[in-house]
Amino acid sequence: MAVFSHNLFVMVKDTALLRTVRSYVVRAGRTTAAQVKALGEFQNQYGFKLEEIEKVNDLFVPAGPLHLEIGFGNSENIIHMTRCHPNNNYLGCEVHPPGLARALLAIDKLSLPNILVAGVDAIDLLTSISPEALDSVYIYFPDPWPKKRHNKRRLVNENFLSLLYLALKKSGIFRFASDDAVYAERVKDLIGNSTEWINLAGERKWSPRPNDRVLTRFEKRAGILKNKIFEITASPCL
Repeated sequence: MAVFSHNLFVMVKDTALLRTVRSYVVRAGRTTAAQVKALGEFQNQYGFKLEEIEKVNDLFVPAGPLHLEIGFGNSENIIHMTRCHPNNNYLGCEVHPPGLARALLAIDKLSLPNILVAGVDAIDLLTSISPEALDSVYIYFPDPWPKKRHNKRRLVNENFLSLLYLALKKSGIFRFASDDAVYAERVKDLIGNSTEWINLAGERKWSPRPNDRVLTRFEKRAGILKNKIFEITASPCL
């Protein structure tokens, strides 16, 4: 199926599948009283709504390079990036309430003006955002859905990459990291077989770990388990 976005055109094989098969299950995690309060009080101040995303540059004053982290977990990395790069602007999406609440609390405590977060689905966000709005997108340690019957729930697939291609600037960067070898190999192969993407490390090669990524809880856990971490860095083809 073809998806049109202003003057851009891209093939997405099954947009219905993108909408109906979610890459996550929101579980009833433990949420503290402070987190519940943050979700109630801070989302209007430090959050964004999908209907605002088409004109995303209007959300930040001043405007600047725009970066998105999908599934930011406990928010360690996105908060770190926001503090280290005050001239950049950051969007974050995290569907699990405790993680979203941690980000809201950190934004409020640190008075960070260049970040907005929301508990929205990444597919909905990428479908709504204006074309070529993003300078980079980070997906670090997403749920690998290792059981074969659950593979269809993996976030990064051919359809997702086509949506991401629309949202990224042609000079933009997509970074992916996982300690699941099967999932990472699949993503590397999808990029290698695509006419829309180029692997910046070289054809079907792994990238080095980015120096500016903070060591998150998920990456620390991978280290404790002695799992190898696979890094991918790609850019849309011109």
